[in-house]
Amino acid sequence: MQLGVAKEELSSKEGDPLYRIQRAVELANLGLAEARRCAHDLRLSIADESGLATELQGLVERSTVAGRLRCDFRSENIPEKSLLPSVQHELLRIAQEAIHNAVRHANPTSFGVSLKWDASNLVLQVEDNGSGISRVSLDKSEGFGLRNMRARASHIGGKLEIQTAANHGTSVIVTVPISS
Repeated sequence: MQLGVAKEELSSKEGDPLYRIQRAVELANLGLAEARRCAHDLRLSIADESGLATELQGLVERSTVAGRLRCDFRSENIPEKSLLPSVQHELLRIAQEAIHNAVRHANPTSFGVSLKWDASNLVLQVEDNGSGISRVSLDKSEGFGLRNMRARASHIGGKLEIQTAANHGTSVIVTVPISS
């Protein structure tokens, strides 16, 4: 808005366009500082909070939109106390990204999130009934979200798998080996 006013002041040769430009720079710097703070906060651990299963349940509940998007969460007896905070944090962020991507790009009417303990592996699955991801987009991984999920899974020693088919939805599966 400040730059718009500065432009008007320049064309009308009235006011103080330099002040408006300086103010726009100040506001941009404040916005950048806020964005950096938010990015830093995203790196904080959920370990001191309620735990991974509870956080995933809350995420699913917040994502449900009555009459438009039905979301379900299933979890088996997960030994959360033995999970590293970094594993819990990255799995939560992967689930958030998978849900965000589905809602933004695939227009699903339902999705499910499940957390399973499979012998020595923890398995997170986010599955939607949306339009799916094209093989070209999946292979190129040009999207920030897909690259970010892969990097997060790798960071915790996990494997990310994406199963998708046009008009048949997408399933994001993260398998993390957990030593007892």
